[in-house]
Amino acid sequence: MFQLRYRYVFMFLLGGYSFLNTLLIETFDYYHVGADKWVIFLLFLVVTAAIWEGNRLWDNWVSRQEIKPFWVRIVYNFAGSLVITAVAALVTGIPTAYYALSPNWQEWVLPMKLLLMFCFRINLFLNTIHVIFLYMQQLESSHQQLETYKRISSQAQLQSLRNQVNPHFLFNNLSVLTALIGQDTNASIEFVKQFSNVYRYILKSDESELTHLRDEIGFINSYLYLLKTRFDSGLSIDINISEGCLSAYILPVSLQMLVENAVKHNIVSKSKPLHIEILCLDNDSITVRNNLQKKKVSEDQSTHLGLTNIARRYDFLGHQGISVETDAHSFSVTIPLIHLKPDSQNS
Repeated sequence: MFQLRYRYVFMFLLGGYSFLNTLLIETFDYYHVGADKWVIFLLFLVVTAAIWEGNRLWDNWVSRQEIKPFWVRIVYNFAGSLVITAVAALVTGIPTAYYALSPNWQEWVLPMKLLLMFCFRINLFLNTIHVIFLYMQQLESSHQQLETYKRISSQAQLQSLRNQVNPHFLFNNLSVLTALIGQDTNASIEFVKQFSNVYRYILKSDESELTHLRDEIGFINSYLYLLKTRFDSGLSIDINISEGCLSAYILPVSLQMLVENAVKHNIVSKSKPLHIEILCLDNDSITVRNNLQKKKVSEDQSTHLGLTNIARRYDFLGHQGISVETDAHSFSVTIPLIHLKPDSQNS
């Protein structure tokens, strides 16, 4: 609020309004300060400008400190403004009283009391408006963050769905299904069942921001069934999840995106099998790890949004970001598990 473009106009209007209000309630008839009214008017303008500018400089400093939470910043703002107001009143009031009234300081007592009262009321008014202004800014920022998160979440879900409905995925799985129908009817039926489970889960994933790890693992098992059927011995998968992990929550389709990235960016063949591990042993995080045997991926197959979207979604939820580790032989991504309180689960 103190940074308003036309703040000098508002300073003049506030000082002028305060002086007019003082005249209308006949303050000078009850309190004989002994100074000309035009001197008092100028003093009102100067001290209002001093308080405003002092608060502006102080607010600039407080803003750079990035003080949190919100109420602590308000306390800093108001505490500093009290000192600024007292200094402004003394610096402007004492010289004015000396030249407009008398060198005798005993005659300044009443005018200085009135000036201090006026200054602190002006300061209270300005800080009240400033708190409302800051609150509206914070509210707007929260709305923008929410919209950003919704967009990121939608991008992640759309990317996951796009990965599954792209022509390569459909062609590969339909080719596998065609081969199974001619070889093993029961296996083809199971393949169609797992195929439908994958799509059903992805289409329902936008109904909630979080899902039980138990449900996500069930979905991953269906997804891995499709991959394992397709690549056979070219792909080995090891899932090691402790029972305590299964009650935690995770972002929907996040594990699938990590597995998809592993398959997309690495060679998968019988001569060079890809090993994928999904591990959760500490109840706090889950890791997807694979051996490194990189292949060149075209731009239309990779949008580079997967890890970024997962990280930003976790950051928005207030949990530490994902951890990515790589060396000459392996690549792993660790994402945190979210443990909700019973009342949070019902909300």
